[in-house]
Amino acid sequence: MRNIEGLLRGMACKVEPTATQKKAASASHKYLRELMDTGVIDNRILSSFLSGSYVRGTAVNPLGDVDIIFLIDESKWETGFFATRPKPSVVLRSFADAVRYRYEKSSAFTQRRSIRLELSHIDIDCVPAIEIPGSDYIWVGDRKDDAWIKSSPQLHHTALTKANQLCDGWAVPAIKLLKAWNRSLPATAQVRSFVIETIAVTAFTAAPQKTLQDCVLGFFDFVVQFRSDFLQIGNARLGITISGVFGMTVPDLARTGGNVASGVGGDHATSFMDRANRSRELLQGGLHARTEDSAAKHVFSALGWA
Repeated sequence: MRNIEGLLRGMACKVEPTATQKKAASASHKYLRELMDTGVIDNRILSSFLSGSYVRGTAVNPLGDVDIIFLIDESKWETGFFATRPKPSVVLRSFADAVRYRYEKSSAFTQRRSIRLELSHIDIDCVPAIEIPGSDYIWVGDRKDDAWIKSSPQLHHTALTKANQLCDGWAVPAIKLLKAWNRSLPATAQVRSFVIETIAVTAFTAAPQKTLQDCVLGFFDFVVQFRSDFLQIGNARLGITISGVFGMTVPDLARTGGNVASGVGGDHATSFMDRANRSRELLQGGLHARTEDSAAKHVFSALGWA
């Protein structure tokens, strides 16, 4: 049996964002935060911090976006009758105006829970939030439902760190390879990158792997096992369900009760499982290949590099 560890490590290095990309992203998010620390909006912002794959170290090349959480002073917005907090739609509108005022020549548009600023080299998502004192949680505004949703970037980071330690540091590079693989999938099979990360962290925490090779194979093994469910009705494993009938349920690692794979239906889930199964079979083929060249072809094809 061949050892494909070295090959996977080389691939993991190639999906790492470049030093130039990281430097540009750092300069851009720092400059935006400095600009938001001026004018009227400054009096409404208590503090800010980075969130998302960029700060967790699971972003892949090319580095596409940076998330900034802005903790706001909710008392600076009108709440209306019987309301305890301002409407998220109103807060997001204020942030959109503030960002557009500071970046007149760049596009900024309102998303469901953030304002996305599109720069030439990177997108920055500005996420207004309310701190929940004495906890690791925050309230994030959801424009669609005009409601505040509990979240915890800190607990997401903590969960990833634990999984990475249990896997002797190989969970993070495995997640990067898996995110790059997911990006190569057709739209009918692709899921949000955070879904990939959450499934991986859940699986690696329950069953730690000690090499990059075993982490990547362990992820595919975990996903593929759902294909054997009778009619794919959806037997939960570690709280996760991937079903051809009910779609995909991946519980939020922050234990908020949310499903980070919300919206992935049955056909989509089936396509995702089928692609994972194909990649698993190709990796197994690489392990049993007669030559190094054949092993490399199997591995490249498995992870969408062919």
